Amino acid sequence: MRKIPVYWKTVLAFILFTGLLALAGFITPFCDWYTNALYPYLCDGISHITGPVPFAVGEIIMYLGAVSLICGILFLILLVFKRKKSGYRKFCAGYFKTLLMVLVCIVFIYMPAWYIPFCGTVLGGENVNAKTSYSFEELQDVARYAVEGINSAAEFIVTNPDGTVDFPDDEEARILIAEAMHGISSRYPRLGGYYPPVKTALCSDILERMYIGGFNYPFTMEPTINKYTGPMTSYSLKAHEYCHHKGYEKENEANFLSELALTESSDPFMRLSAFWDMYSWICDDYLTEVDSVIDGMIKSGEVKMPYEPGTQEYFRALKKIAEQINDIPCISNRANMIYTESFEIKTEIYEADSHPIDEMPKVETVIEEVSDTGWEVQGEILKENSYDGVTLLWLQYFDEMKQRKR
Repeated sequence: MRKIPVYWKTVLAFILFTGLLALAGFITPFCDWYTNALYPYLCDGISHITGPVPFAVGEIIMYLGAVSLICGILFLILLVFKRKKSGYRKFCAGYFKTLLMVLVCIVFIYMPAWYIPFCGTVLGGENVNAKTSYSFEELQDVARYAVEGINSAAEFIVTNPDGTVDFPDDEEARILIAEAMHGISSRYPRLGGYYPPVKTALCSDILERMYIGGFNYPFTMEPTINKYTGPMTSYSLKAHEYCHHKGYEKENEANFLSELALTESSDPFMRLSAFWDMYSWICDDYLTEVDSVIDGMIKSGEVKMPYEPGTQEYFRALKKIAEQINDIPCISNRANMIYTESFEIKTEIYEADSHPIDEMPKVETVIEEVSDTGWEVQGEILKENSYDGVTLLWLQYFDEMKQRKR
């Protein structure tokens, strides 16, 4: 009987283990246990190695992988012409065996480093028994909390005589964000441990066109962000990527935890960034609910509308009703000024770089099409656990706080 070579035994073993881990993803309690008990060792262990490296190792590996695949296609084309040369055939065999092994290993690593944590429950099961429907008044309370937090944090930020602001630098921000994350780690234990520096993506120009703020490389445990991000936006974005880094892979839970942690920070910049991010997601749901309440009042006859729908008078009347219902304070001029300066810094960073893609409209079109498809696919996969799902998590959090006070 012919023996199976060690290479193929190894490949089959990796495929078998990958299949078993894929099946384990359907066992939610196991996923939660693994992410709470074992994943932190994997996360902290790898990030201690890759963290000190000044560039994103995962991004370089990604580029090398792309080059390897392109080379593989070229080698296959050449094989048509050199198929009679045994030396070249052996080279191709060795090359593609190596490529297959690397691909199998990467898929295997993705299982414990991303897939299993992703398959767990939201917030590790913290809100399993929470209710899922809330009143307009409860949503209004959360929206008001966010705006009041924005305005309060802005008052604590010192401005220079010329009106400018000295924002925390990357290292100071990393320390402050890590402190904030550790501050809620008693309830969310995954947020304890080591926080490596957040890397800057070399492909930021492409990410900017795809509306991607940041991401993680699961096989190198490197939180990475788009460099074209103003300081105020970057704080909540880095905290968001840190949450993914720590095993909270769903977007709604990463939004919620990053905002919760930073709203409780001792630093006003961190609080302002978090409250602003919080309100930016809740605002759409709140305004939609305002429209729904007004529509209900009109249909029930509680409010009489003497004007024809679609006329200017009709819309003016709707605006007056909305103003009566909406008692959320406005975002202060001081907060807007700070965010305007942050955006101007982002613009300066962007304009300081050259952007060759601007001269390649066809490439830009392809990037935008890929981006649109990617966001649609992500939305279908995540559904209620997408970014805007953070509103429900905040409502559940507020409800729980009220229950504890009783």
